[in-house]
Amino acid sequence: MLMKNFTVFLFLLTSLNVLFAQESLTTFGFTFKPMISGGFINESTEVQTKDGVEFSVPKMFGYNLGMVVRKGFNKTFSLETGITHTQRNFSLVVNDADRDFSLNQEFGVVGYEIPVLGLVYIQLDKKIFMDASFGGGVDLFPSDVAIFSDANQVIMEGRRNSWIQAFLSANIGWEYRTEKSGIFYIGGTFHRPFAPIYGFLMEYDYDSQDQSIVPVRMLEVVNGNYLTLDFRYFFHEDPEKRMKRKKKN
Repeated sequence: MLMKNFTVFLFLLTSLNVLFAQESLTTFGFTFKPMISGGFINESTEVQTKDGVEFSVPKMFGYNLGMVVRKGFNKTFSLETGITHTQRNFSLVVNDADRDFSLNQEFGVVGYEIPVLGLVYIQLDKKIFMDASFGGGVDLFPSDVAIFSDANQVIMEGRRNSWIQAFLSANIGWEYRTEKSGIFYIGGTFHRPFAPIYGFLMEYDYDSQDQSIVPVRMLEVVNGNYLTLDFRYFFHEDPEKRMKRKKKN
């Protein structure tokens, strides 16, 4: 799996360099994408029960923030890439009704994304454009995560499936292009990795000092899908500078 994802990553970088050499016009910008709850994409929270103890790891609101680079070929087609910081947030929930014990603790998983997307534009007005994009890229996960409750009654260890994961991404949105103030964009993105990104192993031991008590363990696998509301801003590109670049090339 690691070699497969790494091969995909190298292929995307090679394709990116080839495409970028074909056109001189480049636009830089920033993106902020708050994540929407998993219930909007039919991902309801699954509650698992073992020996009377309930375990669940519901998704919380997270975000994606970073830099975007757009390469235009003509008025209809563009290529978009960049690098972004991704914060996926979860909540570890453990309930033991027989012993009147409950735990609800939030935690986060940090990652980085390098996407490569192809964009198609439809002009709706003089300054308003609708665009759709589809492509893929790689997710990078720098570390594992862990949680220890008070008195170590609940321990959670989250291990990444791989430090690099390939994903697919689809996007649709609208942008308002100004003459001197840049481009303002709003839209939505669906992000889907090819494989689960983390496994959370949870252990509950009501009395860790009593060696006769067998801890209750449960495994939760996280797929890493998310849906976002996208806000982007691209800096203004001076037409005179574009003409000078073309003449120089």
